[in-house]
Amino acid sequence: MGEKTTQMGNPGAGSAPARGSAHRFSAATVTLAVLVLVTFFTNLYMQGLNSGIPYYYDTVGASAAIGGTFVAVFTLSSMVMRLIGGQLTDLFPHYQVLLVSLGIMFIGVALPAIWDTFAVSMASRVLQGGAFAVATNVMTVAVIGSSPKKTMGKRLGIKGAGTSLGTMFGALISTGLIDGIGYRAFYVFYALLMVAAVGAILWLRREQRKRATEGERALGAGRSENTARAASGASAPRQSAFERFIAPFLMPEAAPFMIISLARRLPKGFCVTFILIFAKYAGIDVGAAFFVAVGATTLACRLLGGRLFDSDSTWLLLPLQSVEIVGFVIFALAPNLPTLIIAAIGYGFTVGTTSPLMKALMAKKTPREHWGAVNGELFFFADIGKAGSAFFGGVIIDAISKAMIPAIALAFTIAASAITALALLIGRKVWAPSKIERA
Repeated sequence: MGEKTTQMGNPGAGSAPARGSAHRFSAATVTLAVLVLVTFFTNLYMQGLNSGIPYYYDTVGASAAIGGTFVAVFTLSSMVMRLIGGQLTDLFPHYQVLLVSLGIMFIGVALPAIWDTFAVSMASRVLQGGAFAVATNVMTVAVIGSSPKKTMGKRLGIKGAGTSLGTMFGALISTGLIDGIGYRAFYVFYALLMVAAVGAILWLRREQRKRATEGERALGAGRSENTARAASGASAPRQSAFERFIAPFLMPEAAPFMIISLARRLPKGFCVTFILIFAKYAGIDVGAAFFVAVGATTLACRLLGGRLFDSDSTWLLLPLQSVEIVGFVIFALAPNLPTLIIAAIGYGFTVGTTSPLMKALMAKKTPREHWGAVNGELFFFADIGKAGSAFFGGVIIDAISKAMIPAIALAFTIAASAITALALLIGRKVWAPSKIERA
């Protein structure tokens, strides 16, 4: 109790612990609320640009390959920075890393807003993708770092509500902007969005400096906290810079989660790429309803998941992952609009429940000082799964037919569950709580 009182800046006061607990809860709630808001802004940015830019070039008569290239450049830049950004999250204060990444996201849309050319727009995609990867990683780690273990999953679920809202409204807003105010003003909107995000983080940091709380340590964590932890613990052998960089990526306890992360994105990569194509082929006029239903379902799951996300059972991931199979079985047997919505709900339930649970479980089984790196790696493998299913799904469709898209989607959901089960079996051998000192 004395240690907690010191951290809160009220040593020696008889009623300080009670007042401090309330104070800390209030500040942690404010921190989470701001991070949900900024998560919404950044995902609105990502979804809007990835849908709006290809939409614009289609309206001016460019080939579909041009739009695909814009998305590919963003994704490749994001994948590279997932790994580097994870290390930055561990080495520097989180609020500094977040502010810099949001600033680069601003530059990434300010440049094409000023110089509306193809070359500038394409080059800006590198800045947009890389900075987005770092920002999303550091916000996830900030929420984990500010959460008690018993409510970590719940808070991650609430943060994920920002992602769900971005998914629901990103494409709708971007196409409306381009049709209504033009391509250059479209970029101005996202520049202003990043200004608002930076302002929110600066305000939060100011509030946290007034109140020494768990939330402040979350955004102030990084090199200083890890150095203090190392100094207070047992002495460790000296490592080279390369050894320190590579060590987080070689932790066996994180490997099963990387496999599961890749598996989870197999259905997503396929559905995002080909569901609308199938809807057009099958004469389903409102194929976009799939994504609205997915966004609404994930939002509901993340807000209502609560205790589910705080479970310590890794095997719970398997039944949650398998729920989406049911929806796609129904869709494959009778493809129409109602069954498309059923498939979307099942898929959205799996995404909305497994994501916060998996991140919370991984944080409980890996050392705190490497949370940034392992979360970056988690996103990296997810991008591999998404890209791989989009590519190989297209190859399979070309070899069979568009009529088989629901059956192929079902095959990817079954594969995701099978790979998850395999990863959990591997995890039984490497998850040994006694081997890791938890934060």
